[in-house]
Amino acid sequence: MKNKFDTRRVHYILSKNRTSLIIIFIGILLLGQCASHTAGHLTPQSRIIKQHFFRQNPFLYGYFMEGTRYQTPIYRFDSRNEGPTILILGGTHGNEPAGFEAAYRLLEHLATRRLRAGRVFVVPEANRIAVANKNRRVAVPEGVDFERGNLNRCYPGDPQGFPMEIAAYQITQFIKKQKVDLFIDMHESPKFHLESRDEKGNYYGLGQTLIYTPNEEAIWLAMVIADSLNSRIPEKIKQFSLVEYPIEKSGAWSAGKFFNIPAFTTETCKKLPLEERIRFQLEILNLIFREKGMLE
Repeated sequence: MKNKFDTRRVHYILSKNRTSLIIIFIGILLLGQCASHTAGHLTPQSRIIKQHFFRQNPFLYGYFMEGTRYQTPIYRFDSRNEGPTILILGGTHGNEPAGFEAAYRLLEHLATRRLRAGRVFVVPEANRIAVANKNRRVAVPEGVDFERGNLNRCYPGDPQGFPMEIAAYQITQFIKKQKVDLFIDMHESPKFHLESRDEKGNYYGLGQTLIYTPNEEAIWLAMVIADSLNSRIPEKIKQFSLVEYPIEKSGAWSAGKFFNIPAFTTETCKKLPLEERIRFQLEILNLIFREKGMLE
């Protein structure tokens, strides 16, 4: 008997299973998106550190924006000895990778070296969604100032505001509650400070700068850091410059204005290789730790 190809039966089978196929396809897409958001845009080294600290988190202290899609972990390293309390943010801007990369490397560094004094809080991805999407800010409704989606333009924050205003408020309250003595927010800029001048001859690029609050301790730390770094950087264009007054409504501006503590926006230049920028950010942190007697 001749075996005929029944097109009607094939059509019936495909129709019957179409919903299942669509569900499977959507599931595959969602899994891919979840994996992307979980890994973010991290280097392999930082991805491993993130996964390790996600699974085994003895240093996990809590979360900012807990219970929302913006939830992001806070890690604490406590010497149990008297000393300063430092808050370090990476990932305020998701398109400035040296900051959150350095923050993840710092987690590994502090987990394997005991602090001699004080406490260090580290938030690798202050704006988790921006890091996942590799963006400077998150979206806000049409007609709203887009900078209200920029965490570094939302301080001291608003508990009833848009998500980044709430995040800024929670960070501000955390500084107050934990009696933070020093605040550091790690950033990047597309241009070297020393290559960019306006029509009046003033430098305006922010790459390779330490932007500090104008108080005595911040000035002293900034000079120590710049002198130490620049003595080991032969190319003048790569050397760090000191810039007073963080931009209004930024994290460092808020920490200095409302708590009168030394606060820094550390800016590396995106024209440099990523690993070099990460190294500069970590060297700045290590110099602060050493100057404060927290690490050998």
